[in-house]
Formats: sequence, C-alpha cells, structure tokens
Amino acid sequence: MQLTIDPKVKEQDVSLAYSMIEFKNEAHSEKIWQEVLNPLLQEIEAEDTLDSIKENSQIIATKKVYRALGKDPARFRPSSDSLWRRIVQQKGLYQINSLVDLNNYFSLKWKLPFGAYDLGKVTEPIRLIVGPVDSRYAGIGNKSVNIENLLVLADEAGPFGSPTADSTRGMISEKTTRALIAGYQFADDSVVDQVEVKRILETYLTDCRVVEQGII
Repeated sequence: MQLTIDPKVKEQDVSLAYSMIEFKNEAHSEKIWQEVLNPLLQEIEAEDTLDSIKENSQIIATKKVYRALGKDPARFRPSSDSLWRRIVQQKGLYQINSLVDLNNYFSLKWKLPFGAYDLGKVTEPIRLIVGPVDSRYAGIGNKSVNIENLLVLADEAGPFGSPTADSTRGMISEKTTRALIAGYQFADDSVVDQVEVKRILETYLTDCRVVEQGII
C-alpha cells in the first residue's frame, strides 16, 4: 500500500509495522478474551507496577521521541502508556469490537502504541508526519485533540490517527471490512513480530485475510 514516513519523523528512528486486512468484524468475540486478552491482563496485573512501566525501554524510547518533536508525553500520553497504566491500576479494559480488542492486545503485548483504521473511511496515500501548527481533530471518546507537534497519520483529507489518540474519522466499527493496523515503533530496532500479528489476526478475526504486511 502507499504508506510513507516524513523524513523529519524518520530522523527520530520511528518506524511503522503495518498490516492491511480484509475481514468480517464482530461486536464481541469471547474467544479473543478467553484465549489471548484475559491471560495477558492477568499477567500484567500480577507482575507489573507503575515503576516498571516508567522503566520499560519501549516507553522510554517513545517518550524521548515525543519530547524531541516538541510534545510533552506527560500531558499527551502515548496510548500504550495509558493502556498499560489502566491495567496495572486494575481499572479493566473496555470491550469495543473484535479488531479494536486485538489492537489493544498488540499494544499491551509489545508495549507500543497501535492504531486500527477503517480503509473505507481513509484513503491512500497515507503519510506519517508531524502535526501542523494549531492543528486539532475530534478524538474517539474525547473532546478535540491537540495534534500540533504530535506524530500523526494523514491522508489527503488531513490527519486521522496518532500514537496518543485517534480521530473519529478513521475509527473501526462493526461494519468495517478493510483495515490498516499500525504499530508505532520508536527505536531503531523492530519490536513487533509481524508473523505473530498475522497469526493472531487470521486466527481470531472472522474470515480474515492479511493482504499486505511490512515495516517502513
């Protein structure tokens, strides 16, 4: 697919581990929760602490890039940080739909922000850029999100996703049939196991076919 990273972003050793899929989404999959999510959530609740989150190498690398681009990661937390903290504090995980639930699983497994975007709502080419001055968008479940100096995915209509909070424009619904899953990597080595991503997607999503995968 037509997916690129702006040179200013690439200078920070940022990469995207992406998968493009065709599938049938569902409101809820008990199999996802019983076989992959619940065991991971129980492990995190038993073993992890707020201190271990702060000391994690992926979290440190992510926040370093935020600061380098001019965004305070304490005010605009990476979604991986927010999600991990929520589980450690035993606040539970919201059940949304099959793909979004797996997206959260990937984030918690690899301690990186992951985004899932409806390819019926956003169009190629897609670029990973730094949010322009004074730019904002309507965030999912949030009020307007300030995306100035934040890493954002954008198409010709403008930004629609980021490693902090995604917009409503590209969000996944039960009617989504084509999607882009993007793992935001913040170190010069690849962390996401794309073979494992493919296995999980094709095992747990109905009629799922991974059309394309890559790391850019």
